Amino acid sequence: MNNQKIPFLHKIKNFVYFQPEVLRMLLLGFSAGIPYLLVFGTFSLLLKDAGVSRSEIGFASWIGLTYSIKVIWSPVVDNFRLPVIGRLFGKRKSWLLVTQLGIMSCLFAISITEVTATSYMKVVVFAFITAFLAATQDIVVDAFRIESNDDKKQGAAAATYIMGYRIAMIVTGAGALLLAESYSWEVSYQIMALCMLVGIIGWSLSPEPEHKDEPLGESKLEQRISNKLLGFFSNQQTQQKVGSNISFQYFVKAILSPLVDFFLRYKWWAIAIIAFVLTYRISDIVMGTMANVFYDDMGFSKTEIAAVSKVYGLVMTIVGAFIAGYVVNKMKILNCLLLAITLVIVTNLLFAYMSTQPKDLNFLIMVISADNMAGGFSMGTLFSYFAMLINKEFTATQYALFTSLMTLTGKFLGGFSGVNIDNWGYPGFFTYSALLGIPAMLLIFLLMYRERKVLRADNEKAKANT
Repeated sequence: MNNQKIPFLHKIKNFVYFQPEVLRMLLLGFSAGIPYLLVFGTFSLLLKDAGVSRSEIGFASWIGLTYSIKVIWSPVVDNFRLPVIGRLFGKRKSWLLVTQLGIMSCLFAISITEVTATSYMKVVVFAFITAFLAATQDIVVDAFRIESNDDKKQGAAAATYIMGYRIAMIVTGAGALLLAESYSWEVSYQIMALCMLVGIIGWSLSPEPEHKDEPLGESKLEQRISNKLLGFFSNQQTQQKVGSNISFQYFVKAILSPLVDFFLRYKWWAIAIIAFVLTYRISDIVMGTMANVFYDDMGFSKTEIAAVSKVYGLVMTIVGAFIAGYVVNKMKILNCLLLAITLVIVTNLLFAYMSTQPKDLNFLIMVISADNMAGGFSMGTLFSYFAMLINKEFTATQYALFTSLMTLTGKFLGGFSGVNIDNWGYPGFFTYSALLGIPAMLLIFLLMYRERKVLRADNEKAKANT
């Protein structure tokens, strides 16, 4: 009997989700998820309670653009070792600790800053710094996840990270709203700042991952790019001086090589792919910018918003993501993306209809369920598409590029959402946000045409070889 139990227990112990390097991602994912809503969705309600206008709240949402442009400084985070603390803890751990402590400090600063309808810029500045540090933390945690797990554990590590991130969003969504209603925004943000201690525990339990430091200027792609750039100098001495410069070599390796690789593989179709990534999430991001304000204007209490939107809604997002994981294995990825963008458009139109009806908690539950499930499904299919696009030689930088671009346009347009609502009302705004999904739909049809063209060319080549 004991002999039968021992192998079973051994299998349980070695189950991938029980591995320390995988479990640690639950804590780091939680740490990454804490700041997001506190400078975006929940933050909009803090401003509204202070009497800030919808238009100004919409413009304040531009602080979320830091998540969309993190690719700009990701090469620095990826390659630069912080002085002193970097020698003590290692490159990844030092950056992670600095961002976590910085986020905690900024959230506390937000909690003690007085906010009024005419004096709120100081708290917006603290929120912007928080968002910048949070985006930097995302870069570090992504690198941590990739470098700390072998290929077989990457899927499990990503799933554990997402679960931690979503739990944090429940805490900073539902939890923060309940605390604000029961006590105050000051107490709410101070407790949220303390929640960053979970991430610091994850930091303390995580060993510095091994780095794959490639020498500068040795790959064929780097040499090819360098030769092209140095060709602009006619003087050979100048070419040698520039070519041997460390800054020039770093620029070629960290910034140009990942971009050039992508365009070399996809040619002019790379432009269509980038345009698709820029437009795919516009519809749900623009709608989400003012969602909390809409629920509040409809007459729902913070408790109702917390229970339905922040808890139940996030659970439905996870369900949608799991459904996406199943469907992607059964259908072509572009067909999945087309289905996803269609669902997002339809659910935005449901919000337009709800805005014309009297307050109804059951209808709110139905609409949020549909919207969050569509959102989870769309994100799951999009990340699967990114995995197909990325060259594993440049995983971190190309991943940062795609995740930055996917929110850039939506967050920019989301800044005008308050003005749009003031001008058009909620029915017009939600109809507009739904129509913003059409460009992505058209680009999917264009990429389907490319896929058929590539498949036809491969078939003709196979016939010629036989």
